Formats: sequence, C-alpha cells, structure tokens
Amino acid sequence: MVFDRRETTILLAGDFLILVASLWAALLLRNLALPSLSYFKENVVPFLPMFLLSLIVFYIAGLYEKQTRPIQRVMGVRILGAQAATVAIVAILFFALPLSIAPKTILVLYLIVSVVAESSWRFMRMRREVAEGKRMPTLLVGSSSAALELQDEVNESNQYLIRFVDRIKTKGLSSSALLHAIKTELKEWGARFVVIDISDPVFEHDIYAFYDLLSEARFFDLTSLYEEIFDRVPLGHIGSAQLFDFLPKRRALYDLARRVFDVLLAAVGIVVAVPFIVVSMFVLFATGGTPFIHQERVGKGGRSIRLLKLRTMLFFDAGDPEKQKQNRVTKVGRLLRKTRIDELPQLWNILMGDLSFIGPRPELPTIAEVYEREIPQYRMRYLITPGLSGWAQIHDSDVPRGQADVVRTRRKLSFDLYYLKHRSFGLDLAITLKTLRALLSLSGT
Repeated sequence: MVFDRRETTILLAGDFLILVASLWAALLLRNLALPSLSYFKENVVPFLPMFLLSLIVFYIAGLYEKQTRPIQRVMGVRILGAQAATVAIVAILFFALPLSIAPKTILVLYLIVSVVAESSWRFMRMRREVAEGKRMPTLLVGSSSAALELQDEVNESNQYLIRFVDRIKTKGLSSSALLHAIKTELKEWGARFVVIDISDPVFEHDIYAFYDLLSEARFFDLTSLYEEIFDRVPLGHIGSAQLFDFLPKRRALYDLARRVFDVLLAAVGIVVAVPFIVVSMFVLFATGGTPFIHQERVGKGGRSIRLLKLRTMLFFDAGDPEKQKQNRVTKVGRLLRKTRIDELPQLWNILMGDLSFIGPRPELPTIAEVYEREIPQYRMRYLITPGLSGWAQIHDSDVPRGQADVVRTRRKLSFDLYYLKHRSFGLDLAITLKTLRALLSLSGT
C-alpha cells in the first residue's frame, strides 16, 4: 500500500539531498566563501560513495523503520551514530586513496552540519506524520482477530498516515445489511478508504454485491495492510484459497543467483573462519569432550539434515529432556554463542546445500512433529531451504527456546511465511544488513 512506502521514499530522497547540501555548507564554512561550481564538483564526486554509504548505514541503524520514526530521542542518537560511523569509515578510505582534495577539516564540518541538518529534517517529518488532522479517515470491515489487532495498532500510534474511524463487525450480517452499513459509515465519517477482510464469509459468498461501492471509496485488502504494518502474515487468514500465494514461484534467475551467492560466500567464509574454528577446537579439547557436534534438523521438503556446530554445552544431549536437566552451557560455550563462533562450521552445510544464508531456521525433528500437528500451516516453511538467519530472527525476539512452544511458534511462523511469500533480492539484502547489525551489537536470536 501507498501509505508508509510513500513516506519512506520521501525520507530517502530528502536524506540524499540533505547530505549533498551538507557538503556544500561544509565547503562554505571551510573557506568562509560561497564555493564555486568547479570547487563543489571537485569535492562532490569523491563524496558520492559516502552519501550512498550513509543511506545504507541509516538503514542498518533503523532510520527507515516505522517503529522508530516518531521517537525523537532515539532518532537523534541514531543519526549521530550513523553519521559518525560513516565518516570514520570514509576518512580511512580518503586518507588511503590518492585524492586531490584535503578532506580532514571538510569531513569534521560535514559531520556536524549533516547531523544537525538530518536531525532537523527528520524531526520536521515526524511532526508532520504525527499531525492527527492529516491522517486519512479509514473504515475497517472485519470481525477477525487480525482486524482487531490492526485497529489497535493503527489507532494507538500516530505514526501511520491512516486512522480507523470505525470498525464494522461482519459477524451475523447479511450482504445487504453490511452494504448498507458501509455506505452509512462512509457518509457519516467522510472516509475515502475502506479496509476489508476478503476472507470473511460474507464477502466470499456475495462479493459482487459490493462492486457498486468501488466508485465511492478506495478499497484495500486487510491481509495486505496487515503484512505491511506488522511485517508478518496473519496465520488465521491462510486457507486453501491463499495457499498458492506461498508456493515458490518460477524464479530461475533468483534461485540460481542465491545458490551462487551461498557457495561463493561460504567458500570465502570458511577460509576466514578456519583460524577461529581451530583455536576453539583446541580450547574445547582442553576442557574435555569432542569439539564438534552434529545436530539433526528438518530441512527443505521435510527431509532430515545434520548441522555441524562447535560444542557449547557440557555434552551433546540430542534434545533429550532428561539429559537436558544435567546439561548446561559452559563458560567457553557462552563466549562462542555470544560471538556466533559456534555456528561457523555451518558454512560447510551451506556449501553442501543443506542450508542457505537466508531462510527459516531449521527445527529439531521431535519439536517439529509437535508444531506440524498443532499448527496446520507449519509444513509450509519446508518449501524453501532453511537458513542461518531469516526474517523471523531479525524481527521476533520472543522465540521459543528448549521445549516446544506452540503459541510463540505461531508468531515466529507468521514471519517465516511472510518471507516465503515475499522473498526477493531486496528482502534478502534487508535481512543481511539487519543481521550484520545484530552481529556487530552481539544481539539477536
């Protein structure tokens, strides 16, 4: 939908223009005179990669995320940190490359000007976004839990460009009664947008009765808006009619490019990881026990795969509840987990094709059996290769650990199926950047 993406596009374009203007202002302050066109061109060309790097760092820092835009104290700190990191990286490159410009003073001035300008620009956009009078009145039609969740999220936060003026509950209404209710509400509230739950039986039985309303308002599907706002799918809306939306499309170029990327990056990663793995092996040998363990997981198509990892606990319990009571994470294992060194051997699994860098995290077979039995949509995640990191890992911090947890896994699965439905080069890049942010901050799941 257009509501939030339009604002993201405006922010992206505005950020780029402000970065360029900040350089111009830095040159002005540096020489205390208006920079000539030739002087500006001489400096802007080597700065162009820096502008693009800034936008990438902004994204990694979360400056384009819906959840952080309205929080001024968070936004200011993130802008300062992002720009400082960018300037530090570029300063090293500038002084290492044979450039005709002397950027030391210019970089310092650029950092100050850009942080002030970016903060002012973002705060101005925030004030516009949260202005209640500029939010578009919208009617919500649906009785599902997803409709209620959507209404609460949108109306309790001023960050969205729409506002639900009312929700019409469809339960027990006939098509004619619902049609009359929608027309009445549109006139009463002056709403121009209607979000409807297409999966509701009243629409499935007589959708044609509502065609006359198309000339009176603009209609949107509740599921699409839900996915855009929550970055996950509403599990209760996935029925037989929606199943084909989740089936992997014929995207030969995308699949081939992903596999080539996995193989090349895994090969390079193994070379880099060998010293860390070898040192860890000797330490684990010294503390007793085998350094490596093989964990059985459920992979693509529901087949069994064996993941290679460094041991982080006293012994390998294979998920046995009785053995788990006597097991615990060692001091060395805690460090290996915190730094993700324990997962480096899985680069071999990626090279062999059992794993990908991006995809749903594979589950233990015994726990997967519980989820397959309790959650009808769970087997859909077997349609693609599991991964080291995924959409659920970067969005859901409340993931189940240890024993089976159906409630938490339903939420986790809603993120996995969002990725299955929308996977693309752009989404993979977003997951990669956010995973790097989590690794650098020693956080994530």
